[in-house]
Amino acid sequence: SCMDLTMLRFTRPGRTPLPVFWLKMAAYRFLFWYSMRKSRAIIVISDFVQKDLETHYPFTKGHITRTYCASEPPLAGKATALKGVRAPFIMHVGSPFPHKNIERLVDAFAIMKEIHPDLQLVLAGKKEYYFEQLEQWAQSHPYIDDILFTGFIPDLELKWLYEHAEAYVLPSESEGFGLPGLEARAHGCPLVSSNATCLPEIYGDAAEYFDPLDVSDMADRVSKVLSDPKLRKQLVKRGHKRLEKFSWETMAQQTISVYRKVLV
Repeated sequence: SCMDLTMLRFTRPGRTPLPVFWLKMAAYRFLFWYSMRKSRAIIVISDFVQKDLETHYPFTKGHITRTYCASEPPLAGKATALKGVRAPFIMHVGSPFPHKNIERLVDAFAIMKEIHPDLQLVLAGKKEYYFEQLEQWAQSHPYIDDILFTGFIPDLELKWLYEHAEAYVLPSESEGFGLPGLEARAHGCPLVSSNATCLPEIYGDAAEYFDPLDVSDMADRVSKVLSDPKLRKQLVKRGHKRLEKFSWETMAQQTISVYRKVLV
């Protein structure tokens, strides 16, 4: 199987000393190349990843099977309101690794506030190194009082966020599949997404797209969704329809088929 190759391009050392970091990266790249060379079959989770693999490792052509992931059903149980959150708000869930592009989302939020002065940005996820760095960087933001870093939250509070957010914003520069957007749509949350890598392939017409490197474009597209209740309803409706394209059962069947061919 294959991880998203582009992760290698966006990884940063964090607390790891630079010489050790680059040594580890060199070793990782070799092991990745070696595993591709020796594989009789390779399973990837999007057409984008397949094309990326074939571009960087031409010898993989003819050995790759693409099988999509799928979304889990909506979280079970009664949603629990999260303290400190107020309407209206937009949200993102997950660790702010460099390729997730959350700093630009924070910058775009400042532009959005000029049009939507009551807006709040909710960033949920366990507070580890990258969250600590992001929170420290954001302290100088002009609207820091309207940015909520929740830390880790239980499922029922996450469910409440999805159900009450004006939009889920996914500003990532690189994804192999994009499960967070599917999870948001499973809960009826309108999706505003980066147009990078595999995301348009996975989300289709069920998202409003922006250039992840253009803060103004990001702000404009999110503001468009915030200002248009009809568009939000359309995105939710399309999102539920789009979810029908993805099935864990289909993924399992396709994966088993690959295993059987290899084991013959």
